[in-house]
Amino acid sequence: MHNSQINTRYAKALYLLAEEKELLDLVRSDMESILKGIEENNDIEILLEHPVIKSSKKAQLLDDIFNDTLSEHTKSFIKLIVKNRREKHLKNICRVFISLYKDKKGIKTAVLTTSFDLTRTHKEKIKKSIEETFKSPVELDTKVDKSIIGGMLIQIDDKLLDLSVARQIQELKNQFLNIDFNNKKNK
Repeated sequence: MHNSQINTRYAKALYLLAEEKELLDLVRSDMESILKGIEENNDIEILLEHPVIKSSKKAQLLDDIFNDTLSEHTKSFIKLIVKNRREKHLKNICRVFISLYKDKKGIKTAVLTTSFDLTRTHKEKIKKSIEETFKSPVELDTKVDKSIIGGMLIQIDDKLLDLSVARQIQELKNQFLNIDFNNKKNK
């Protein structure tokens, strides 16, 4: 679970420091870069969780990996995490930080699933429509799933709007199966 006390404590501390120094957007960008790096490169996660590699070596390797992409504040934070032997929590600390940031800024995340890639214009129109509906900024993540045949699925928080062709076909099938043909003939 990424909302453990350790993850939350470190993420909140970083959030408060970034807020105080007016670096929230910069640190959020750094957290997203770290999270993306860890998720895309399994070797980083193995490094973070490896019990034999010394903390100083881990700190140096992380600095080498993210050297050009992170601010000095975030690099210092990573060094603190490694010094305190919490490096295996870095991925989830990033997740909690990003979640805190979005909550404080009122940003919603919408996942749009379609059967094919949409153009940037279509994505922007859908995003704008969602923002108007929820009256808050929205970050739109898109997925392609050919099994929905056509239409779209929009997931926001615990709400799902299913406008897929696959669902419509299933509803028609269910309606057809529930028709009592014997009663229809006798009337």
